[in-house]
Amino acid sequence: MKRKSQSTLTISAVAFVAAFLVDLYLIFAHPSSIELIIAVSLIVVVDTFFLADGILTKIDDIASINIDKQNELTKVEKGIYSVAKREEIARTQSMTAMMDILVEMKEENANLYNQLIDQDKMLAKFQMKRDSDNATKVVNSNEKLAVLIAQMATANAKSSNEAIEILNDICKELESRNNQASANDHSHLRVMKSKAE
Repeated sequence: MKRKSQSTLTISAVAFVAAFLVDLYLIFAHPSSIELIIAVSLIVVVDTFFLADGILTKIDDIASINIDKQNELTKVEKGIYSVAKREEIARTQSMTAMMDILVEMKEENANLYNQLIDQDKMLAKFQMKRDSDNATKVVNSNEKLAVLIAQMATANAKSSNEAIEILNDICKELESRNNQASANDHSHLRVMKSKAE
């Protein structure tokens, strides 16, 4: 169709130029041939109409092509804008999700840190209580040991006294058996009592 309108426009232009030149020739060369000049002038007018119509059609075609191109460009721009908008929305959503995750992780880390501090406090209290209990046990065991040592010292002193008394009784018994109490002095056989008595 473009080739047809192009060829029609070319033919109309050539016919217009030819008719116009013929009309001018007739006007200057044969001014008396009025009927012929009018006929050629009508051809020029009709050809002018076809030429103008072809030019307007060509302008409409060019305008239509430009409008189509403009519409295509507008569609492309709208598509690019919608894609960019979707990408921007997706990027914003992903950034928002990442920020939410970071906030949650920060809160979780704060909670874990607080839990660690509480556990450290509990552990310190437990350690202090255990140390206090151990110190109390050591003091109590030292007191018990002191009591036991005192009891053992008392028991040792009693057993020493009893042993000395038994030995003295044995010496007396030996003296009486030998009937030498007056002749011989056996005081050196007596065991000295301890100073602890």
